[in-house]
Amino acid sequence: MVLCKVKYSEGSESREEKSGYKTLGPLRRVEFKDLELFIDFLSDRLGILTDSYNSNTISEIIFSYVIKDGEISQQDRLLLEDLSDKEVTFHEFNKIKLPVSMDPADYGIIRGKTQIDGGTRYFVASRNRIFEIDVSQDKSFNSVCIIGASDLRWTDTKLSDDSFKREIGKATLYFLDGEIVLLKRQIPAKPFTPFRS
Repeated sequence: MVLCKVKYSEGSESREEKSGYKTLGPLRRVEFKDLELFIDFLSDRLGILTDSYNSNTISEIIFSYVIKDGEISQQDRLLLEDLSDKEVTFHEFNKIKLPVSMDPADYGIIRGKTQIDGGTRYFVASRNRIFEIDVSQDKSFNSVCIIGASDLRWTDTKLSDDSFKREIGKATLYFLDGEIVLLKRQIPAKPFTPFRS
């Protein structure tokens, strides 16, 4: 059983450093023969962490582990399961369920498509919604909107084969294997008042 976390530090002008820890994922049960797959998993998670927290310097990678006899069950091998036939997951935004996918077919029934500059536009019908999805030619970027009164729009950007980020409203969500691994949100704040000496 392995848990991996990184130690990061934030330097300041006063040369004091604040440090903290972030885990690269939940506790994983893996076998010794799964070393290469586990390295790939950690590399992907570290890439997302680095992209998201680029102001922090990573100083250490720490592994906590327990070794036990026996084989792990298939149910516990979440790291190794084939995600190609995994059902599409959803996340909720303003009480609207949106598929966690960049594939237009996962939104509903494709009713039509047309070529546009730099890509393809899909018209997809779901139960009570029509999606207009503009997919770039290299399939690395989607611009999606719900046609109708809500006029909700967002963009999806592919980060790797199993991860992408979704910019919707004032939030940016990072997904890995259909799960939210990071949520960044802009929160309104009052402006700073000048300091008088």
